[in-house]
Amino acid sequence: MNRSYYTNAIILNLKPAGENNSTVTLLTPDKGVIYATLYGGPKSKLRSLAALWHSGKIWLYENPEKKQTKISDMEVSNYHQSFGENLFKMYAASLAAEIAIKTHCAGSPEVCFKLISGFLDGMELCDEEQSRLGLIRFLWRYLELMGIQPDASVAGAFAPNSNSYYNKYENCFEENNSGPYCFEVSREAVNYLAAISLLQPSQVRLLKISKNVYEELKSLVFFLLESNLETELNSIKTGTGIL
Repeated sequence: MNRSYYTNAIILNLKPAGENNSTVTLLTPDKGVIYATLYGGPKSKLRSLAALWHSGKIWLYENPEKKQTKISDMEVSNYHQSFGENLFKMYAASLAAEIAIKTHCAGSPEVCFKLISGFLDGMELCDEEQSRLGLIRFLWRYLELMGIQPDASVAGAFAPNSNSYYNKYENCFEENNSGPYCFEVSREAVNYLAAISLLQPSQVRLLKISKNVYEELKSLVFFLLESNLETELNSIKTGTGIL
């Protein structure tokens, strides 16, 4: 058995392990979320490469006797330097990492890796306003990966002057149903979600929405995530007022 191998990876988290080492949480397209040990002090070249949000090719060594995976080397392709300069980007990236870990990549490591890699790389190229819409699009697509995305395209069949609502028990959008298990979601917000699902990403990026609609969408996708995970997400809790 070959204990050494390489794969593509994104550094999702680092925690100190002893005086000079770190436990690194990696997202990979083949094995999903894995944990590896990074050896070396602050001046180690490898430590500067395997830093938070860096992505690229990583070399790993597995020791089955010690049940341990060690990082041997890393070739960084994307550094995501702007995340350390912008609080929103940092919290948005943390939220993406948190849901990947808590959902175990929603059972689809390859798709999860593609979604998160695209989201992080996109934020690096965008300003904060564009990144905020990027977060909505990423979370909506991740809800589809989890199998809990409500069908927003049904709003196209609603009467022109009707109101749209989200039914929490049925996990669907309805018109003119203001029952105790429903809350209103504007037609503009539902139509934007439908566009994310139906249009090409390049087309959706050209769409603009108001601040009020953004807040609606953010509240909805956060609610869908936390209610289905049945837990409060730390990134959302600590990022209140930032996300």
